[in-house]
This record gives sequence, C-alpha cells and structure tokens, in this order.
Amino acid sequence: MFDLMVVAHGGRWLLMDDEEGELGSYATRAEALEAAGAFASVDAEPRHVLIQETPGEWDETVVDPPTCH
Repeated sequence: MFDLMVVAHGGRWLLMDDEEGELGSYATRAEALEAAGAFASVDAEPRHVLIQETPGEWDETVVDPPTCH
C-alpha cells in the first residue's frame, strides 16, 4: 500500500500524498525522501514510497521514521 509519492517535476522533487495532494517541494530526491520519513514518524512505522524520476517509470523504496537520539 502506497500513500506517499516522490515525483520529479520541473527540476524539483515533489512529495505528494493520496489524500492531501502536494505536501512539499524539494531541491533533491534525498530531501524529499527525508521529508517522507518525517511523515512516517506519525505512526512510527516504515512507509512505502513510490518514486517517479521519468514519466511512466516508477520505483519504490521504504523510508523509516527518524530515530530519537
């Protein structure tokens, strides 16, 4: 089940949610995935994220919530 997506668009990386739409715009893919990890902290569970760098081609990854030090 995927509810978060990271999509390359116009030189930026958009973090998007099924329910809320666009959640943020980031300069790099890594920044967008880090933000997705922050959303994982809501329920303290890893989140599956779809990634689209090229239109029509999707990849996926799992992001873990940030750890408290």
